[in-house]
Amino acid sequence: MLSETATTTNIVHEGKEEENMTMPPPVRRRSSIATIARHSSVELYRKVDGKVSAYERERVPEDRWKGWVPFLGLFTSRHTAGTEFAIGPLFVARGSSTIDIILGLLIGNILATLSWRFVVAPLAVSQRLTTYYAMERVVGRRLLLVYDVLTCLLLAGLAGAMFTVSATAFSAIFNVPAPELTDIYPNSGSFCGIVIACGLVTTIIASIGFTFVTVFGQLMTPVLIAGIIYLCVNSLRMLGLNEDSDCNLWCLLSERVYTGDIVLGQTKFGMAHCIFFAWFVDLQLHIGQNDLSLLRFARTAPVGWTSAGGMFVGHYFAWIVAGCMYAVQLQEDPSNTSVAPGPIAQLVGGYFGLVVIIIAGWSTANPIIYSSGLALQHIFPKMPAWLSTIVVGILATIVACFPAITNKILEFLLLAGILLCPMGVIVFVDHFLFPKIGLQNEFSHKKQARQENFRDDICRATNWPAVATWAISEVISLPLALLTPVSLYFTPVITIVVSCSFYVGLTKHFVKSGWLIYEDEDDDGGDDAKSEEIQA
Repeated sequence: MLSETATTTNIVHEGKEEENMTMPPPVRRRSSIATIARHSSVELYRKVDGKVSAYERERVPEDRWKGWVPFLGLFTSRHTAGTEFAIGPLFVARGSSTIDIILGLLIGNILATLSWRFVVAPLAVSQRLTTYYAMERVVGRRLLLVYDVLTCLLLAGLAGAMFTVSATAFSAIFNVPAPELTDIYPNSGSFCGIVIACGLVTTIIASIGFTFVTVFGQLMTPVLIAGIIYLCVNSLRMLGLNEDSDCNLWCLLSERVYTGDIVLGQTKFGMAHCIFFAWFVDLQLHIGQNDLSLLRFARTAPVGWTSAGGMFVGHYFAWIVAGCMYAVQLQEDPSNTSVAPGPIAQLVGGYFGLVVIIIAGWSTANPIIYSSGLALQHIFPKMPAWLSTIVVGILATIVACFPAITNKILEFLLLAGILLCPMGVIVFVDHFLFPKIGLQNEFSHKKQARQENFRDDICRATNWPAVATWAISEVISLPLALLTPVSLYFTPVITIVVSCSFYVGLTKHFVKSGWLIYEDEDDDGGDDAKSEEIQA
Protein backbone atom coordinates (compact mmCIF):
# COMPACT_ATOMS: atom_id res chain seq x y z
CA MET A 1 0.00 0.00 0.00
CA LEU A 2 1.09 3.56 -0.64
CA SER A 3 0.35 4.51 2.96
CA GLU A 4 2.69 1.78 4.18
CA THR A 5 5.40 3.07 1.86
CA ALA A 6 4.95 6.57 3.18
CA THR A 7 5.18 5.35 6.77
CA THR A 8 8.34 3.39 6.02
CA THR A 9 9.87 6.43 4.39
CA ASN A 10 9.12 8.57 7.45
CA ILE A 11 10.71 6.00 9.76
CA VAL A 12 13.84 5.90 7.64
CA HIS A 13 14.04 9.67 7.64
CA GLU A 14 13.61 9.80 11.43
CA GLY A 15 16.44 7.29 11.82
CA LYS A 16 18.71 9.39 9.69
CA GLU A 17 17.86 12.47 11.74
CA GLU A 18 18.84 10.67 14.98
CA GLU A 19 22.14 9.59 13.44
CA ASN A 20 22.91 13.13 12.36
CA MET A 21 21.80 15.04 15.47
CA THR A 22 25.30 16.50 15.87
CA MET A 23 25.29 17.92 12.35
CA PRO A 24 24.22 21.54 11.88
CA PRO A 25 20.77 22.07 10.44
CA PRO A 26 20.62 22.76 6.73
CA VAL A 27 20.81 26.37 5.73
CA ARG A 28 17.96 26.11 3.19
CA ARG A 29 14.84 23.97 3.56
CA ARG A 30 13.27 22.33 0.51
CA SER A 31 9.86 23.44 -0.62
CA SER A 32 7.07 21.57 1.12
CA ILE A 33 4.67 21.73 -1.84
CA ALA A 34 5.81 18.38 -3.24
CA THR A 35 5.69 16.80 0.21
CA ILE A 36 2.18 18.11 0.86
CA ALA A 37 1.01 16.88 -2.53
CA ARG A 38 2.55 13.45 -1.95
CA HIS A 39 1.00 13.06 1.51
CA SER A 40 -2.37 14.33 0.24
CA SER A 41 -2.44 11.77 -2.56
CA VAL A 42 -1.44 9.01 -0.17
CA GLU A 43 -4.18 10.01 2.28
CA LEU A 44 -6.77 10.21 -0.49
CA TYR A 45 -5.78 6.76 -1.78
CA ARG A 46 -6.05 5.32 1.73
CA LYS A 47 -9.46 6.89 2.37
CA VAL A 48 -10.87 5.70 -0.95
CA ASP A 49 -9.45 2.22 -0.47
CA GLY A 50 -10.87 2.00 3.05
CA LYS A 51 -14.25 3.33 2.01
CA VAL A 52 -14.81 0.68 -0.64
CA SER A 53 -13.19 -2.18 1.27
CA ALA A 54 -14.61 -5.42 -0.04
CA TYR A 55 -13.11 -7.67 2.68
CA GLU A 56 -11.32 -9.56 -0.06
CA ARG A 57 -9.46 -11.99 2.21
CA GLU A 58 -11.31 -11.79 5.51
CA ARG A 59 -14.74 -12.50 6.90
CA VAL A 60 -17.38 -9.80 6.59
CA PRO A 61 -17.76 -8.26 10.08
CA GLU A 62 -21.12 -8.51 11.79
CA ASP A 63 -21.77 -4.77 11.61
CA ARG A 64 -21.79 -5.02 7.79
CA TRP A 65 -24.36 -7.82 7.59
CA LYS A 66 -27.57 -6.86 5.82
CA GLY A 67 -31.17 -8.02 6.06
CA TRP A 68 -33.58 -9.09 3.35
CA VAL A 69 -34.54 -5.61 2.08
CA PRO A 70 -31.21 -4.70 0.39
CA PHE A 71 -30.97 -8.14 -1.20
CA LEU A 72 -34.55 -8.05 -2.44
CA GLY A 73 -33.75 -4.78 -4.17
CA LEU A 74 -30.44 -6.09 -5.47
CA PHE A 75 -31.82 -9.37 -6.86
CA THR A 76 -34.89 -7.74 -8.37
CA SER A 77 -32.95 -4.95 -10.06
CA ARG A 78 -30.09 -7.20 -11.16
CA HIS A 79 -32.36 -9.77 -12.78
CA THR A 80 -34.75 -7.23 -14.21
CA ALA A 81 -32.03 -6.57 -16.72
CA GLY A 82 -31.82 -5.03 -20.11
CA THR A 83 -30.98 -8.48 -21.43
CA GLU A 84 -34.38 -9.75 -20.23
CA PHE A 85 -35.84 -7.60 -22.99
CA ALA A 86 -33.51 -9.32 -25.47
CA ILE A 87 -34.16 -12.83 -24.07
CA GLY A 88 -37.98 -12.59 -23.94
CA PRO A 89 -38.44 -12.11 -27.69
CA LEU A 90 -36.33 -15.19 -28.41
CA PHE A 91 -39.02 -17.44 -26.89
CA VAL A 92 -41.42 -16.00 -29.47
CA ALA A 93 -38.89 -16.29 -32.30
CA ARG A 94 -38.16 -19.93 -31.39
CA GLY A 95 -41.76 -21.07 -31.49
CA SER A 96 -42.58 -21.68 -27.82
CA SER A 97 -46.24 -22.22 -26.97
CA THR A 98 -48.17 -20.45 -24.21
CA ILE A 99 -48.14 -23.50 -21.93
CA ASP A 100 -44.39 -23.89 -22.49
CA ILE A 101 -43.87 -20.33 -21.28
CA ILE A 102 -46.35 -20.13 -18.40
CA LEU A 103 -45.60 -23.54 -16.85
CA GLY A 104 -42.04 -24.17 -18.06
CA LEU A 105 -40.61 -20.83 -16.95
CA LEU A 106 -42.51 -21.13 -13.64
CA ILE A 107 -40.87 -24.47 -12.82
CA GLY A 108 -37.44 -23.33 -13.95
CA ASN A 109 -37.49 -20.15 -11.88
CA ILE A 110 -38.65 -22.06 -8.79
CA LEU A 111 -35.65 -24.37 -9.19
CA ALA A 112 -33.35 -21.38 -9.55
CA THR A 113 -34.72 -19.78 -6.37
CA LEU A 114 -34.22 -23.04 -4.46
CA SER A 115 -30.63 -23.17 -5.74
CA TRP A 116 -29.86 -19.75 -4.26
CA ARG A 117 -31.61 -20.53 -0.98
CA PHE A 118 -30.17 -24.00 -0.32
CA VAL A 119 -26.91 -24.05 -2.28
CA VAL A 120 -25.43 -20.55 -2.16
CA ALA A 121 -26.86 -18.88 0.95
CA PRO A 122 -25.91 -21.57 3.54
CA LEU A 123 -22.31 -21.64 2.33
CA ALA A 124 -22.13 -17.85 2.11
CA VAL A 125 -23.26 -17.18 5.69
CA SER A 126 -21.18 -20.07 7.01
CA GLN A 127 -17.89 -18.77 5.60
CA ARG A 128 -18.59 -15.09 4.79
CA LEU A 129 -15.74 -15.07 2.27
CA THR A 130 -15.59 -13.98 -1.35
CA THR A 131 -16.13 -16.64 -3.98
CA TYR A 132 -12.50 -16.44 -4.99
CA TYR A 133 -10.94 -16.71 -1.54
CA ALA A 134 -13.32 -19.52 -0.54
CA MET A 135 -12.30 -21.46 -3.64
CA GLU A 136 -8.62 -20.71 -3.15
CA ARG A 137 -8.73 -22.29 0.30
CA VAL A 138 -10.06 -25.50 -1.28
CA VAL A 139 -8.26 -25.86 -4.63
CA GLY A 140 -5.16 -23.70 -4.25
CA ARG A 141 -3.91 -20.52 -5.81
CA ARG A 142 -2.67 -21.94 -9.13
CA LEU A 143 -5.93 -23.58 -10.21
CA LEU A 144 -7.96 -20.64 -9.03
CA LEU A 145 -6.00 -18.28 -11.24
CA VAL A 146 -7.46 -20.15 -14.23
CA TYR A 147 -10.94 -19.81 -12.73
CA ASP A 148 -10.37 -16.12 -11.98
CA VAL A 149 -9.35 -15.37 -15.55
CA LEU A 150 -12.39 -17.19 -16.96
CA THR A 151 -14.75 -15.54 -14.47
CA CYS A 152 -13.35 -12.09 -15.08
CA LEU A 153 -13.67 -12.44 -18.85
CA LEU A 154 -17.12 -14.07 -18.83
CA LEU A 155 -18.63 -11.58 -16.37
CA ALA A 156 -17.03 -8.70 -18.25
CA GLY A 157 -18.63 -10.05 -21.41
CA LEU A 158 -22.01 -10.25 -19.68
CA ALA A 159 -21.65 -6.70 -18.34
CA GLY A 160 -20.72 -5.63 -21.85
CA ALA A 161 -23.99 -7.10 -23.09
CA MET A 162 -25.79 -4.91 -20.53
CA PHE A 163 -23.98 -1.86 -21.86
CA THR A 164 -25.05 -2.78 -25.39
CA VAL A 165 -28.69 -3.10 -24.33
CA SER A 166 -28.67 0.29 -22.59
CA ALA A 167 -26.96 1.79 -25.61
CA THR A 168 -29.77 0.59 -27.89
CA ALA A 169 -32.13 2.80 -25.86
CA PHE A 170 -29.91 5.85 -26.29
CA SER A 171 -29.49 5.03 -29.96
CA ALA A 172 -33.27 5.21 -30.36
CA ILE A 173 -33.27 8.63 -28.69
CA PHE A 174 -30.55 10.01 -30.94
CA ASN A 175 -31.70 8.16 -34.08
CA VAL A 176 -28.50 6.13 -34.26
CA PRO A 177 -28.90 2.73 -35.99
CA ALA A 178 -28.82 -0.14 -33.47
CA PRO A 179 -27.11 -3.46 -34.30
CA GLU A 180 -29.23 -6.08 -36.00
CA LEU A 181 -29.76 -9.64 -34.75
CA THR A 182 -27.11 -10.98 -37.13
CA ASP A 183 -24.46 -8.27 -36.49
CA ILE A 184 -21.12 -9.28 -34.99
CA TYR A 185 -19.05 -6.12 -35.38
CA PRO A 186 -19.91 -2.48 -34.55
CA ASN A 187 -22.20 -0.93 -37.13
CA SER A 188 -21.31 2.72 -36.47
CA GLY A 189 -18.91 4.96 -34.57
CA SER A 190 -21.83 6.84 -33.03
CA PHE A 191 -23.18 3.67 -31.45
CA CYS A 192 -19.73 2.89 -30.03
CA GLY A 193 -19.65 6.37 -28.49
CA ILE A 194 -22.98 5.74 -26.77
CA VAL A 195 -21.70 2.38 -25.48
CA ILE A 196 -18.59 4.03 -24.01
CA ALA A 197 -20.71 6.63 -22.19
CA CYS A 198 -22.96 3.90 -20.72
CA GLY A 199 -19.92 1.89 -19.63
CA LEU A 200 -18.28 4.86 -17.93
CA VAL A 201 -21.30 5.70 -15.75
CA THR A 202 -21.91 2.09 -14.74
CA THR A 203 -18.26 1.45 -13.91
CA ILE A 204 -18.03 4.49 -11.63
CA ILE A 205 -21.12 3.37 -9.69
CA ALA A 206 -19.87 -0.21 -9.34
CA SER A 207 -16.38 0.88 -8.23
CA ILE A 208 -17.72 2.68 -5.15
CA GLY A 209 -18.51 -0.65 -3.49
CA PHE A 210 -21.18 -3.14 -2.45
CA THR A 211 -23.17 -0.74 -0.27
CA PHE A 212 -23.55 1.78 -3.06
CA VAL A 213 -24.50 -1.01 -5.48
CA THR A 214 -27.29 -2.22 -3.15
CA VAL A 215 -28.58 1.33 -2.59
CA PHE A 216 -28.66 1.92 -6.33
CA GLY A 217 -30.58 -1.32 -6.79
CA GLN A 218 -33.11 -0.41 -4.09
CA LEU A 219 -33.72 3.02 -5.60
CA MET A 220 -34.20 1.70 -9.12
CA THR A 221 -36.34 -1.35 -8.30
CA PRO A 222 -39.69 0.51 -7.92
CA VAL A 223 -39.06 2.33 -11.21
CA LEU A 224 -38.28 -0.95 -12.98
CA ILE A 225 -41.39 -2.69 -11.65
CA ALA A 226 -43.61 0.25 -12.56
CA GLY A 227 -42.01 0.41 -16.00
CA ILE A 228 -42.53 -3.27 -16.73
CA ILE A 229 -46.18 -3.07 -15.68
CA TYR A 230 -46.62 -0.04 -17.92
CA LEU A 231 -45.02 -1.83 -20.88
CA CYS A 232 -47.16 -4.90 -20.18
CA VAL A 233 -50.42 -2.93 -20.21
CA ASN A 234 -49.44 -1.04 -23.36
CA SER A 235 -48.38 -4.23 -25.15
CA LEU A 236 -51.66 -6.01 -24.39
CA ARG A 237 -53.64 -2.95 -25.45
CA MET A 238 -51.74 -2.67 -28.74
CA LEU A 239 -52.30 -6.39 -29.35
CA GLY A 240 -56.04 -5.81 -28.96
CA LEU A 241 -56.84 -7.48 -25.63
CA ASN A 242 -60.07 -5.53 -25.00
CA GLU A 243 -61.09 -5.06 -28.61
CA ASP A 244 -62.30 -8.63 -29.12
CA SER A 245 -64.45 -9.87 -26.25
CA ASP A 246 -64.26 -13.45 -27.50
CA CYS A 247 -60.46 -13.57 -27.03
CA ASN A 248 -59.30 -13.53 -23.41
CA LEU A 249 -55.71 -13.20 -22.20
CA TRP A 250 -54.84 -16.86 -22.80
CA CYS A 251 -56.33 -16.69 -26.27
CA LEU A 252 -54.34 -13.54 -27.06
CA LEU A 253 -51.07 -15.05 -25.87
CA SER A 254 -51.67 -18.22 -27.87
CA GLU A 255 -52.84 -16.62 -31.10
CA ARG A 256 -50.83 -13.37 -31.26
CA VAL A 257 -47.72 -13.86 -29.14
CA TYR A 258 -46.66 -17.48 -28.61
CA THR A 259 -48.06 -18.81 -31.88
CA GLY A 260 -45.51 -21.61 -32.33
CA ASP A 261 -44.16 -20.06 -35.52
CA ILE A 262 -40.35 -20.20 -35.75
CA VAL A 263 -38.43 -17.25 -37.16
CA LEU A 264 -36.03 -18.22 -39.94
CA GLY A 265 -32.65 -19.27 -38.54
CA GLN A 266 -33.94 -20.08 -35.04
CA THR A 267 -34.42 -23.50 -33.36
CA LYS A 268 -37.54 -24.89 -31.70
CA PHE A 269 -38.01 -24.21 -27.97
CA GLY A 270 -40.25 -26.63 -26.07
CA MET A 271 -41.24 -26.86 -22.41
CA ALA A 272 -38.05 -28.71 -21.42
CA HIS A 273 -35.97 -25.95 -23.00
CA CYS A 274 -37.92 -23.34 -21.03
CA ILE A 275 -37.52 -25.20 -17.72
CA PHE A 276 -33.80 -25.81 -17.99
CA PHE A 277 -32.99 -22.43 -19.49
CA ALA A 278 -34.81 -20.63 -16.66
CA TRP A 279 -32.99 -22.78 -14.10
CA PHE A 280 -29.52 -22.62 -15.62
CA VAL A 281 -29.42 -19.16 -17.18
CA ASP A 282 -27.64 -18.00 -13.99
CA LEU A 283 -25.89 -21.30 -13.30
CA GLN A 284 -22.54 -19.63 -12.65
CA LEU A 285 -24.18 -17.45 -9.98
CA HIS A 286 -26.04 -20.05 -7.90
CA ILE A 287 -24.71 -23.61 -8.29
CA GLY A 288 -21.46 -22.13 -9.62
CA GLN A 289 -21.27 -20.17 -6.31
CA ASN A 290 -20.27 -16.84 -7.84
CA ASP A 291 -22.88 -15.14 -5.64
CA LEU A 292 -20.97 -16.11 -2.52
CA SER A 293 -19.33 -12.70 -2.87
CA LEU A 294 -22.71 -10.98 -2.54
CA LEU A 295 -24.59 -13.24 -0.10
CA ARG A 296 -21.68 -13.25 2.37
CA PHE A 297 -23.17 -9.93 3.51
CA ALA A 298 -26.52 -11.63 4.29
CA ARG A 299 -27.52 -11.78 7.95
CA THR A 300 -28.99 -15.30 7.67
CA ALA A 301 -29.34 -18.02 5.06
CA PRO A 302 -33.11 -17.44 4.52
CA VAL A 303 -32.13 -14.14 2.89
CA GLY A 304 -31.51 -16.39 -0.13
CA TRP A 305 -35.28 -16.46 -0.66
CA THR A 306 -35.04 -12.86 -1.88
CA SER A 307 -33.68 -14.26 -5.14
CA ALA A 308 -37.34 -14.98 -5.94
CA GLY A 309 -37.73 -11.25 -6.56
CA GLY A 310 -35.30 -11.48 -9.43
CA MET A 311 -36.61 -14.79 -10.72
CA PHE A 312 -40.28 -13.84 -10.89
CA VAL A 313 -40.38 -10.07 -11.27
CA GLY A 314 -37.31 -10.07 -13.49
CA HIS A 315 -37.07 -13.35 -15.36
CA TYR A 316 -40.60 -14.73 -15.37
CA PHE A 317 -42.70 -11.58 -15.71
CA ALA A 318 -40.17 -9.52 -17.70
CA TRP A 319 -39.59 -12.32 -20.24
CA ILE A 320 -43.32 -12.64 -20.87
CA VAL A 321 -43.74 -8.87 -21.17
CA ALA A 322 -40.77 -8.69 -23.54
CA GLY A 323 -42.36 -11.42 -25.65
CA CYS A 324 -45.57 -9.39 -25.87
CA MET A 325 -43.56 -6.30 -26.84
CA TYR A 326 -41.83 -8.26 -29.58
CA ALA A 327 -45.23 -9.48 -30.84
CA VAL A 328 -46.28 -5.82 -31.16
CA GLN A 329 -43.24 -5.15 -33.32
CA LEU A 330 -44.03 -8.17 -35.53
CA GLN A 331 -47.63 -7.00 -35.77
CA GLU A 332 -46.46 -3.58 -36.96
CA ASP A 333 -43.83 -4.97 -39.35
CA PRO A 334 -43.63 -8.77 -39.82
CA SER A 335 -40.27 -8.41 -41.58
CA ASN A 336 -38.65 -6.68 -38.57
CA THR A 337 -37.31 -9.61 -36.52
CA SER A 338 -34.65 -7.57 -34.65
CA VAL A 339 -34.60 -8.10 -30.88
CA ALA A 340 -32.83 -4.81 -30.04
CA PRO A 341 -34.60 -3.75 -26.79
CA GLY A 342 -34.36 0.01 -27.35
CA PRO A 343 -36.47 0.33 -30.53
CA ILE A 344 -38.98 -2.25 -29.25
CA ALA A 345 -39.41 -0.37 -25.93
CA GLN A 346 -39.80 2.94 -27.76
CA LEU A 347 -42.50 1.46 -29.99
CA VAL A 348 -44.49 0.20 -26.99
CA GLY A 349 -43.72 2.71 -24.23
CA GLY A 350 -42.28 5.80 -25.85
CA TYR A 351 -39.52 7.62 -24.00
CA PHE A 352 -40.50 6.10 -20.66
CA GLY A 353 -39.95 2.68 -22.22
CA LEU A 354 -36.44 3.78 -23.15
CA VAL A 355 -35.81 4.94 -19.58
CA VAL A 356 -36.84 1.50 -18.31
CA ILE A 357 -34.34 -0.20 -20.66
CA ILE A 358 -31.53 2.17 -19.62
CA ILE A 359 -32.13 1.62 -15.90
CA ALA A 360 -32.48 -2.14 -16.37
CA GLY A 361 -29.12 -2.33 -18.12
CA TRP A 362 -27.28 -0.17 -15.60
CA SER A 363 -28.74 -1.73 -12.44
CA THR A 364 -27.77 -5.21 -13.63
CA ALA A 365 -24.31 -4.33 -14.86
CA ASN A 366 -23.38 -2.82 -11.48
CA PRO A 367 -23.24 -6.03 -9.38
CA ILE A 368 -21.84 -8.00 -12.34
CA ILE A 369 -18.91 -5.61 -12.74
CA TYR A 370 -18.43 -5.65 -8.95
CA SER A 371 -18.13 -9.47 -8.98
CA SER A 372 -15.86 -9.44 -12.02
CA GLY A 373 -13.66 -6.84 -10.33
CA LEU A 374 -13.24 -9.15 -7.34
CA ALA A 375 -12.04 -11.87 -9.72
CA LEU A 376 -9.41 -9.53 -11.15
CA GLN A 377 -8.46 -8.38 -7.66
CA HIS A 378 -7.86 -12.00 -6.68
CA ILE A 379 -5.48 -12.39 -9.63
CA PHE A 380 -3.60 -9.26 -8.48
CA PRO A 381 -4.00 -9.25 -4.66
CA LYS A 382 -2.28 -5.89 -4.18
CA MET A 383 -4.79 -4.17 -6.48
CA PRO A 384 -7.68 -2.67 -4.46
CA ALA A 385 -11.18 -3.81 -5.37
CA TRP A 386 -12.30 -0.40 -6.61
CA LEU A 387 -9.40 -0.19 -9.05
CA SER A 388 -9.93 -3.72 -10.36
CA THR A 389 -13.60 -2.86 -10.91
CA ILE A 390 -12.61 0.10 -13.06
CA VAL A 391 -10.27 -2.08 -15.12
CA VAL A 392 -13.04 -4.64 -15.67
CA GLY A 393 -15.45 -1.87 -16.60
CA ILE A 394 -13.09 -0.69 -19.31
CA LEU A 395 -12.82 -4.26 -20.64
CA ALA A 396 -16.61 -4.65 -20.59
CA THR A 397 -17.00 -1.39 -22.47
CA ILE A 398 -14.71 -2.62 -25.24
CA VAL A 399 -16.66 -5.89 -25.46
CA ALA A 400 -19.95 -3.96 -25.57
CA CYS A 401 -18.97 -2.32 -28.84
CA PHE A 402 -19.30 -5.76 -30.46
CA PRO A 403 -22.97 -6.92 -30.43
CA ALA A 404 -22.15 -10.61 -30.99
CA ILE A 405 -22.51 -11.56 -27.29
CA THR A 406 -25.85 -9.78 -26.95
CA ASN A 407 -27.21 -11.48 -30.06
CA LYS A 408 -26.15 -14.90 -28.71
CA ILE A 409 -26.92 -14.18 -25.07
CA LEU A 410 -28.76 -17.48 -24.43
CA GLU A 411 -25.86 -19.62 -25.57
CA PHE A 412 -23.30 -17.35 -23.90
CA LEU A 413 -24.94 -17.59 -20.47
CA LEU A 414 -25.30 -21.37 -20.57
CA LEU A 415 -21.76 -21.90 -21.83
CA ALA A 416 -20.43 -19.69 -19.02
CA GLY A 417 -22.35 -21.81 -16.51
CA ILE A 418 -20.94 -25.06 -17.88
CA LEU A 419 -17.39 -23.72 -17.71
CA LEU A 420 -17.61 -22.37 -14.16
CA CYS A 421 -20.11 -24.51 -12.24
CA PRO A 422 -17.73 -27.46 -11.51
CA MET A 423 -15.75 -25.20 -9.17
CA GLY A 424 -18.91 -24.21 -7.33
CA VAL A 425 -19.89 -27.86 -6.93
CA ILE A 426 -16.40 -28.66 -5.61
CA VAL A 427 -16.56 -25.93 -2.95
CA PHE A 428 -20.08 -26.90 -1.84
CA VAL A 429 -19.22 -30.61 -1.58
CA ASP A 430 -15.93 -29.79 0.16
CA HIS A 431 -17.63 -27.71 2.85
CA PHE A 432 -20.79 -29.68 3.59
CA LEU A 433 -20.13 -33.28 2.50
CA PHE A 434 -16.44 -33.94 3.17
CA PRO A 435 -16.58 -33.57 6.98
CA LYS A 436 -19.47 -36.05 7.06
CA ILE A 437 -17.61 -38.76 5.11
CA GLY A 438 -14.27 -38.40 6.89
CA LEU A 439 -12.46 -36.25 4.32
CA GLN A 440 -10.65 -33.04 5.16
CA ASN A 441 -12.10 -29.83 3.75
CA GLU A 442 -10.16 -26.71 2.72
CA PHE A 443 -7.16 -28.87 1.87
CA SER A 444 -4.98 -26.12 0.38
CA HIS A 445 -5.53 -23.64 3.20
CA LYS A 446 -4.89 -26.14 5.99
CA LYS A 447 -1.78 -27.54 4.33
CA GLN A 448 -0.41 -24.03 3.83
CA ALA A 449 -1.18 -22.99 7.41
CA ARG A 450 0.86 -25.87 8.86
CA GLN A 451 4.02 -25.25 6.89
CA GLU A 452 6.97 -23.92 8.83
CA ASN A 453 7.58 -21.05 6.42
CA PHE A 454 3.94 -19.93 6.58
CA ARG A 455 3.97 -16.15 6.23
CA ASP A 456 0.71 -15.18 4.58
CA ASP A 457 -2.74 -16.51 3.79
CA ILE A 458 -2.06 -17.36 0.13
CA CYS A 459 -2.95 -21.02 -0.38
CA ARG A 460 -0.22 -22.36 -2.67
CA ALA A 461 -0.82 -26.11 -2.27
CA THR A 462 -2.70 -27.49 -5.29
CA ASN A 463 -5.69 -29.77 -4.76
CA TRP A 464 -5.08 -32.24 -7.59
CA PRO A 465 -8.41 -34.12 -7.27
CA ALA A 466 -10.11 -30.76 -7.87
CA VAL A 467 -7.92 -30.12 -10.91
CA ALA A 468 -8.78 -33.52 -12.37
CA THR A 469 -12.48 -33.09 -11.56
CA TRP A 470 -12.75 -29.77 -13.38
CA ALA A 471 -10.83 -31.07 -16.39
CA ILE A 472 -12.89 -34.27 -16.66
CA SER A 473 -16.17 -32.36 -16.26
CA GLU A 474 -15.33 -30.05 -19.15
CA VAL A 475 -13.99 -32.86 -21.36
CA ILE A 476 -17.34 -34.63 -20.94
CA SER A 477 -19.66 -31.60 -20.94
CA LEU A 478 -18.38 -29.36 -23.73
CA PRO A 479 -18.55 -31.98 -26.53
CA LEU A 480 -22.04 -32.96 -25.35
CA ALA A 481 -23.16 -29.34 -25.40
CA LEU A 482 -21.57 -28.32 -28.69
CA LEU A 483 -21.41 -31.46 -30.81
CA THR A 484 -24.41 -33.61 -29.88
CA PRO A 485 -28.23 -33.19 -29.74
CA VAL A 486 -28.03 -32.93 -25.91
CA SER A 487 -27.52 -29.15 -26.42
CA LEU A 488 -26.39 -26.44 -24.05
CA TYR A 489 -29.72 -26.33 -22.25
CA PHE A 490 -29.58 -29.83 -20.74
CA THR A 491 -25.82 -30.39 -20.41
CA PRO A 492 -25.48 -28.62 -17.00
CA VAL A 493 -27.35 -31.49 -15.32
CA ILE A 494 -24.61 -33.85 -16.49
CA THR A 495 -21.89 -31.36 -15.53
CA ILE A 496 -23.16 -31.08 -11.95
CA VAL A 497 -23.49 -34.84 -11.44
CA VAL A 498 -20.06 -35.53 -12.96
CA SER A 499 -18.38 -32.83 -10.87
CA CYS A 500 -19.83 -34.06 -7.59
CA SER A 501 -19.16 -37.74 -8.26
CA PHE A 502 -15.61 -37.35 -9.54
CA TYR A 503 -14.51 -34.95 -6.79
CA VAL A 504 -15.59 -37.31 -4.04
CA GLY A 505 -14.30 -40.41 -5.83
CA LEU A 506 -10.96 -38.91 -6.88
CA THR A 507 -10.29 -37.45 -3.45
CA LYS A 508 -10.88 -40.82 -1.79
CA HIS A 509 -8.65 -42.49 -4.38
CA PHE A 510 -5.84 -39.94 -3.91
CA VAL A 511 -5.97 -40.31 -0.12
CA LYS A 512 -6.03 -44.11 -0.26
CA SER A 513 -3.11 -44.17 -2.72
CA GLY A 514 -1.06 -41.78 -0.61
CA TRP A 515 -0.99 -39.12 -3.33
CA LEU A 516 -2.90 -36.70 -1.11
CA ILE A 517 -1.67 -36.48 2.47
CA TYR A 518 -3.78 -34.73 5.07
CA GLU A 519 -2.12 -32.77 7.83
CA ASP A 520 -3.06 -33.71 11.41
CA GLU A 521 -5.62 -31.32 12.89
CA ASP A 522 -6.06 -30.34 16.51
CA ASP A 523 -9.32 -31.56 17.96
CA ASP A 524 -10.64 -28.11 18.73
CA GLY A 525 -8.16 -25.74 17.19
CA GLY A 526 -8.88 -26.03 13.51
CA ASP A 527 -11.71 -23.52 13.27
CA ASP A 528 -10.12 -21.07 15.73
CA ALA A 529 -6.82 -21.15 13.88
CA LYS A 530 -8.63 -20.71 10.61
CA SER A 531 -10.58 -17.74 11.94
CA GLU A 532 -7.44 -16.13 13.35
CA GLU A 533 -5.61 -16.54 10.05
CA ILE A 534 -8.51 -15.03 8.13
CA GLN A 535 -8.64 -12.02 10.42
CA ALA A 536 -4.87 -11.51 10.29
